[in-house]
Amino acid sequence: MEQGVALDPAKGGETLCLILESSKLLATCIETIADGLDTDSFCCVTDIPLKDLPSHSPYYGKVAIGFKAEAVHRSFVPVLYIPKQNLPAVKRLIPNPELQRMAGEFFGCGPGFWEQQGMKMLHQAERNKHEVVEIKQEEVGGFLANFLKITDFDSDPQNTYYREREWRCIGDFQFDKTDIEAIVAPKETLPMIRKKLSELGITETSVLAWEFIEDA
Repeated sequence: MEQGVALDPAKGGETLCLILESSKLLATCIETIADGLDTDSFCCVTDIPLKDLPSHSPYYGKVAIGFKAEAVHRSFVPVLYIPKQNLPAVKRLIPNPELQRMAGEFFGCGPGFWEQQGMKMLHQAERNKHEVVEIKQEEVGGFLANFLKITDFDSDPQNTYYREREWRCIGDFQFDKTDIEAIVAPKETLPMIRKKLSELGITETSVLAWEFIEDA
């Protein structure tokens, strides 16, 4: 799973209205734990205090739905943040990949002299082994692998996912209108959002202007 480009406010507001209409968060995310080991499809929420929303907006935009804690606890599980080097792994030696690449280029030049050079390069690759570290999939795989997040711990938010405090739901998250605690969005989108809330009979949800959060 990677961070994408944040939606502009108008598009974010439209997407929020679609989510409200469907009462569903779609499981469109997949996390790659290691080569050949992916999680099942999931949707996710993050445990972010209101005051910290501005620092996350460059990645996720300025439109947010806040669900009640009970609703999250029913369907979501907090992820385990773990650096890749802390996963069970095995070291092994493989033929030098750079020399193998060069051999392939020689073979592409045709038979004869270049083919001989390619064979020599392959022999050198075998003699000059390269160490790789591979995750032991049999020890990491299974149900719990769905809730792993590979990240480094770093004080720079650009280099770590740890501060997001992600929770995951395997599959779609179907919610009830009473599960929504609050909605945050830029002022320009609030009329559209309030209209949609009224149409859906969602009357007890707090609606906050993004500018209020940003200036608080």
